Amino acid sequence: MTKFYLLGFCIAFLIGLTGVGGGTLTVPILLFFGIEPAVAVGVALGFSALIKIPSALIYFLKREINKRILLLLCLGGIPGVIAGSFLLAHASRKGHLGSFILLAIGLTVVLSSLLNLWLALTDHRLQLHRYLRWLPLFSLLIGLEVGSFSAGGGALGSLLLLTLTKLAPSEVVGTDIAFGMILSLVGGVIHAHQGLSDAHLVSAMVGGGVLGAIGGSYACTIIPKKPARVFLLVWLIFVGAMVTLRAIR
Repeated sequence: MTKFYLLGFCIAFLIGLTGVGGGTLTVPILLFFGIEPAVAVGVALGFSALIKIPSALIYFLKREINKRILLLLCLGGIPGVIAGSFLLAHASRKGHLGSFILLAIGLTVVLSSLLNLWLALTDHRLQLHRYLRWLPLFSLLIGLEVGSFSAGGGALGSLLLLTLTKLAPSEVVGTDIAFGMILSLVGGVIHAHQGLSDAHLVSAMVGGGVLGAIGGSYACTIIPKKPARVFLLVWLIFVGAMVTLRAIR
């Protein structure tokens, strides 16, 4: 389990340094270590939920989580992540769908990394606040994606909040982290109940992840965040493409 302790440290360090979501990083790396795709998603959800709790608590104490917006997100997101988790469980029981799951994960990593890269390189702020009532509908789709593949929820949540709300940047981050934590927690519990996770693996990764998150938070004051984020996202696009090609072959 030592390698997974170190893996948790490295992933959490990169999250703390770059802000790139846990699922986008964790799932492809677990696939590289030979973890079954559906189990990799379950482990990523459990790890992401636990590693985000301290950050969510800090933003809550700083009053940088908008409770009304978070409630609207959860109204759609929680049913979505439940549906996505059961959908993945059903697909994983069909042996012939293994390549399809791998293909979907690879494409999700590529697309979410491209979205993250676009957000990192542009000052995106569309003014569509009059469509705030659509928030639960869009969060339903995000929850469905997170429950099925884990990756991409953070980028999609940030884009949704930047587009449909008037939240300040700090509230966007805080509310998105809280939303991601709730989705990951619900999805992680369902995956664990269905046997599509590994409690020992999650525990080892979280043990290393706590130190990694602290280290990454301090490192971001020394290492330029934007170049590190861009480099990591370009690397993730490459990794996602390799997973996609592996599934096609």
